[in-house]
Amino acid sequence: MIKLSETASSPDLKNVYLVALIFALGLTVIYYFQTYYTHFMTLFSNAFPLFIAGAAVVASGFALRSYWENLESKFSRIWLGFSLGMIFWFAGELSWAVYTLVFDIKIPYPSVADLYRLVGYGFVFFAVFVYIELFRPAISKKMVAAASIVVLPASAFIVPSLLLFVSARASTVNLTTQLLGLAYPLLDLSLLALAMLGLLVFTTTGLKGRLASVWLLINAGIIMNVFGDILFSYANLQNTYFIGHSLELFFHLGYLLFLLSFYTHTKKL
Repeated sequence: MIKLSETASSPDLKNVYLVALIFALGLTVIYYFQTYYTHFMTLFSNAFPLFIAGAAVVASGFALRSYWENLESKFSRIWLGFSLGMIFWFAGELSWAVYTLVFDIKIPYPSVADLYRLVGYGFVFFAVFVYIELFRPAISKKMVAAASIVVLPASAFIVPSLLLFVSARASTVNLTTQLLGLAYPLLDLSLLALAMLGLLVFTTTGLKGRLASVWLLINAGIIMNVFGDILFSYANLQNTYFIGHSLELFFHLGYLLFLLSFYTHTKKL
């Protein structure tokens, strides 16, 4: 049984959020002053994603252990989905690191790392969808409209712009790169639209309470990926992306926010 009664935020969570904020600011400083340590930055840019993605895997694993009953339980399948999604995203980061640090391929894109990441999206989609399905009776047409109003205007601008940009670069960029340049932002926006329903369920209905902050963090994590993937697509198609580019911060913050959402969930439910 899922209990949704409201409780005050614990000092433990407040401290965790404070540490996360300091950590995020520290990352920003590292990227801002990178011209003073370019060699270190190359190593950091390729290796650090392993640590932050690995931490997200651990957090999702603890949540899975806390909620696991059996495969027939929807709640168990939800957290299995989140865990597998984080594992495949970690595998993508590991593959990228192997390409760059072991085989000295400067920007391994497209590569098998993208395959792992796309599979990870499938599991995260599954987890978010099944979670929202648990509360389907609480989802109204107004909520669907509200989620659409938030996501569709962005999609209406971003998708045509990307299509035009990809078309303009079609003669110099291979087809796989073109497709991935469109696929990642589209996946992010679709996932955001779905997660937005979860946020609305726990902030505007009788179910609102302790899980609202969890869904706020999940949505924030997805939004970080939206910005990161869109900027990466543009930069890569323009051949302006480089290892240590500041856009990488969005991906790091995305993992951090997912990690926080998983940890918060175990503390509040």
